[in-house]
Amino acid sequence: MTTKNKIDAIVREVVFNAPIEKVWHAITRPEEIQKWFGSAASFELKQGEHGYFEWEQECEGRFAMRIETITPPRYFAWRWMFQQDAVFDEATSTLVEWTLTSTKSGGTHLSLIESGFLQSTHKQANVKGWDQELGDLQQYVDSV
Repeated sequence: MTTKNKIDAIVREVVFNAPIEKVWHAITRPEEIQKWFGSAASFELKQGEHGYFEWEQECEGRFAMRIETITPPRYFAWRWMFQQDAVFDEATSTLVEWTLTSTKSGGTHLSLIESGFLQSTHKQANVKGWDQELGDLQQYVDSV
């Protein structure tokens, strides 16, 4: 049996001055996701469902994804492909996990972990990407 060498995970944390339900909706509803994460998102919020995220200007393409786990309003996990326009393949996908907790002040702490990278170049590309996207998420949540 061969074990693939996986690269370390990307870990990010953000605190929002918004209730957990507002952040939950922003990360789980395609119509909200496409306002801060790429230009389009399409999936049904059900475990095992396939869909995609799309970027029209930055990296030009659709990225296949599959919903892994949904535990409202605290935990959401999905897998996605690094390669644009590729058919979903679990073996070459990465796992993105979102964990939300309420803060004492009524805000929300978000922890994001993306793991399962097979190449360090893929991880590095997503490190920059998550910094940008989470900044966009913060601006979106603050504006609605």
